[in-house]
Amino acid sequence: MIESSFIQQSYFSNKIDGNDLADILRSQKPSGEMLLDVAQMNQTHSNKIECIETEGIFPSDGLVTSTKNISLVVKTADCMPVLIKTEASIAALHVGWKGLQNDIFDLALRKIAGTNIKVSVGPHAQSCCYEIQNDVAKLFPESVLKRKNKMYLNLSKQIVNSCQLNDIEIQVSKNCTVCDNNFWSFRENKTAQRQYSFIWI
Repeated sequence: MIESSFIQQSYFSNKIDGNDLADILRSQKPSGEMLLDVAQMNQTHSNKIECIETEGIFPSDGLVTSTKNISLVVKTADCMPVLIKTEASIAALHVGWKGLQNDIFDLALRKIAGTNIKVSVGPHAQSCCYEIQNDVAKLFPESVLKRKNKMYLNLSKQIVNSCQLNDIEIQVSKNCTVCDNNFWSFRENKTAQRQYSFIWI
């Protein structure tokens, strides 16, 4: 389990933690009981964000809440888990290139309440391994690296740039889910297993 040193009460799981969400959440409580109510997303690579007050599974790729004791959960295997916190609320986003193209991060910034925004981006496919073709490269010309006649995407660069423009503090994991065997990667082996990232107030 990787605890964010940047945002309190937020974590990113890896292979060692297994793939059972209930067990992962219980591991954060010494007594072993369920940590919190859980809110998840069906994650369809959209830019839809739900503002919620209860647990459940929501038709979105982003969740925002100001309600205490609800854990917002993101499932990933190469996309970015993006956790956001202010003094008043939190958000969790599932962000791949389609979400970036449709401005899911900036939409979340408009929905989240409070100031003193902090952003933590968890392990994801990094530019060392995230090979793309022309159709994706032309959407993100400033985020493409070229090596040996191949193109690779820096998936987090657009979010980093947005944070810099808005004077928002951000921390981005350097762990690559594709080449680091401590993480599940769909690009590497088509696995159905996922990392879980979660945040709560």
